[in-house]
Amino acid sequence: DVDGMLLTTIEWRHDPSEPWRAARLIARDDYDDQTYAKLSLVSGEWPERKTFAVMQGADTAFDIPQGTEIQIRVEDKIYTAPIDGVIYNPLGNPPDFGGNAEFYATRQRFSELTGESNFAQLFAGVPVYSEAAATAAADQIERRLEKLDIEASNLPFPPRVTSPEKHAFQDVLDGIFLILGIMAVLTLLLGLLLVYNTINAIVSQQVDQIGIMKAVGAQVRQILRIYITMVLVYGLLSMLIAIPLGALGAYGLSTFMLTAFNVTPEPFSLSPTAVLVQAAICLLAPLLVSLVPIFSGARITVREAISTYGLSAGGSRLSRALAKVQNLSRIILLMINNTFRNRGRVILTQITLVGSGVIFMMVMGTQDSARYTFNDILFDILNYNVTFQFEEPERIEQVEALTLAHPDVKAVEMWGVNQATLRLAGQPETNDDEDAILWGVPLPTQLYRPEMRQGRWLEPGDTDAIVLNQNLARDAGVTLGDRVTLDHNLYGESDWTVIGLLLDPAIPNSVYMSRDMLLKTTHSVGEAETVWIQTVRDDAAGEIAAATELRRYFNERKLDVKPEGIFPMDTAKALADQILKNFGVIISLLATLSVVMGVVGAIALSGMLSLSVLERTREIGVMRAIGATSRIITTLFVGEGLTMGLLSWVIAMPLSIPAGYLLTKALGVVAEAEILYHYTPTGAIYWLVIVTVLSIAASWLPARSATRISVRESLAYQ
Repeated sequence: DVDGMLLTTIEWRHDPSEPWRAARLIARDDYDDQTYAKLSLVSGEWPERKTFAVMQGADTAFDIPQGTEIQIRVEDKIYTAPIDGVIYNPLGNPPDFGGNAEFYATRQRFSELTGESNFAQLFAGVPVYSEAAATAAADQIERRLEKLDIEASNLPFPPRVTSPEKHAFQDVLDGIFLILGIMAVLTLLLGLLLVYNTINAIVSQQVDQIGIMKAVGAQVRQILRIYITMVLVYGLLSMLIAIPLGALGAYGLSTFMLTAFNVTPEPFSLSPTAVLVQAAICLLAPLLVSLVPIFSGARITVREAISTYGLSAGGSRLSRALAKVQNLSRIILLMINNTFRNRGRVILTQITLVGSGVIFMMVMGTQDSARYTFNDILFDILNYNVTFQFEEPERIEQVEALTLAHPDVKAVEMWGVNQATLRLAGQPETNDDEDAILWGVPLPTQLYRPEMRQGRWLEPGDTDAIVLNQNLARDAGVTLGDRVTLDHNLYGESDWTVIGLLLDPAIPNSVYMSRDMLLKTTHSVGEAETVWIQTVRDDAAGEIAAATELRRYFNERKLDVKPEGIFPMDTAKALADQILKNFGVIISLLATLSVVMGVVGAIALSGMLSLSVLERTREIGVMRAIGATSRIITTLFVGEGLTMGLLSWVIAMPLSIPAGYLLTKALGVVAEAEILYHYTPTGAIYWLVIVTVLSIAASWLPARSATRISVRESLAYQ
C-alpha cells in the first residue's frame, strides 16, 4: 500500500497588525481513508472546501483556537482561512522544540492555493515489517521514481525506514528516560545511605536500652525482631507516602512530556508494575541496608552498652597532630578533631554529600557546555545574522548586488545547497550510505569561519576537494585523505577527496565544497537558492527587524522567499536560542533531581550531627562545667557541619568534571547533536553556596539541642 501527502510552506498571521510568520500547509487525498502516518481529528471537523484545521499543540502555542479565522499568504496572495478543526499529526514538529504552525486543507483547496496537486511526501508499507524488507521496498520505490525523472530524497525527519509500532519521537524519549533512570538510581542509592545513617543513629541512641534488655534476659533474636519490625513499619509508612507522590509525579511528568510532543494525555492510570517496584524498594531496600547496624547493635554486650556515652580520650593520629598546632584557636582544633572522630560515619555522610555535589555540578556543567557550544562556538563559526532560501534558484550576481544595496546589510553571500548520500569510493551503494547536506561555499568566504579539527579548509581553485563534519565522517567510516562518492540522485554520482574535518554543531551531517563545483554538479551554474546576510546590527532585536525588512524587500522585487528556509528561524540568534530551549527540558528535570539529592545530603548531615550530640552528652556537660558558653558549643557543632560540607565540596569538584563530560556526551547522543564539554566554575560556585547554607541549616538543630543540655543532666546521663 502507498499513501501520500501534499506539503508546502506558507505564511500566516492573526490580523493585518501582525507580521507574517512561517507555517506548513498540508493536505491528504482523503482524510477519511488514510493508510500511513495517519492524522487524527482531535476536535471540530476535517477540512472541507475552504475550511482549514490546525495542528494540535500549535493551536495553544500560537493562540489559534478552533473557530477563529486567520490570514494566510501564498505566492503574494492573501486569503482568509477559517479554522474549523484541530488535528493530531504524529510527524508534526512540536512548537516547544522549534516547530512552526501547521495547517491542513483539502487536496482541492491546496491545489487552488498553490497550483500544485502532486504529492511531496510518499508513505509505503510492507506486508510484514522488518527493517531489511522495508529498506528493500524503499530502494525499489526510489529507483522507479528516478526512472520517471522524479527526484526522491530522504528527510532529516521522519526516518526513511521506521517500524509502524514505533512512535516517531520514541528514540528521543527513550534517551531522556534512560538519563532520568540513571539519575533515579543514583538518588535511590543516596537515599539508602540516608536510611543506613538514620537506623545507625537510632540503634546508637538506644544502646543503653539494649543493654538493659539484655541484662534482664533478652536474646539477640528478640532484639533483632524489634528493630527489623521497626524498619518494616518505616518502610510501610514510606510506601504509603511514596506511591501517591510517585503517581502524582508520574502524572505531572507524563502530562508535561506528552504535551510537549503535541499528544493529548489519556486518562491517567497507575502501572501495577511500577507500584510493585515501589513497594519492593520501600519494604526490602531499607531492610537490607539496615541489617548491618541492627546486627551490630543487637550483638553488643551488657558491659559495652552501659559504658557508652562516656568521656572520650583523643588518642588518634589526628588528635596528636592537632595538639602540636600552635597558631589556630583551640575551638577550631577541637571542631576539626570532633568532625573526624567517627570515621565510618564521616565516610557514609561524605558519600551522600559528595554524590549530591557531583550530580549538581555535573548538571550545571552540562548546561554550561550546551550554552558554550550553541552560543560561543556556533557564533564563532556562523558569521552571519540572517539567512533566507528562495523558492527557485536566483542569479547570484543580481541577488548579491541587490542585497548589498540595502542599508541594513553589511555583507552578503549566496550559497548552493543540495542533498546527497555519502559512501567510501569504490564501495557499492548500500542502505547504510549516510545522508548528507551539501553546501556550496563561495571561496574565500567571509560569513563562515570553520572550526577545523583535522586537515585544512577549502581554498580557491579546489576542484574535487570537500570538508566533512567530523560527526558525518565518523558515522560513514571516513578519514582524512579518503576518496568518497556522493550520490546526487537525479544528478548522478561524483567522487571527491576529503581534505578536512570540522566541527559544526548546527548541522552534524554537513559537507562543504566549492560553490562553483556544486552548482556545476547540480546543473545550476550562476544560480543559488540560499542567501546569507551579515547585518549592520548584531543584536537579537536588530536581527529580527532586519530579517522582517529584508523579506519584504526581496518579495517586493519578485524574489520569492520561502516562508521557512534551511533553518526553522531566519536569524542566527533565534536559531541558537531554540536549540538551547530544546535542551532545557531535560536540563530542568536533571536540575530538579540534583536539588532533591542536595536535600538528602543535608538530612544525612543533620542525622550525623544529632548522633554526635547524643554520643557526646557527658563531654558537653564537662565543657559547660569548665565554662563553655552556649555560643561556643553552637560554634563547635555548626563548624563541624560546615567542615563536612566544605570537605564534600572539595572532593566533589574534581569528580564532577569527568561526570559532566559523560553526561554531556550522553545528552548529545539523545539530541543527535554534538555538544562540546566546556568546564566553567559556575556549578562549583553555586554548589559551594548551596552546600554552605545546607550545612549550616542542617547543623543548627543539633547545635541548639546541644546548648540545652545542662551540666547536671549530662553528667547524670544514663
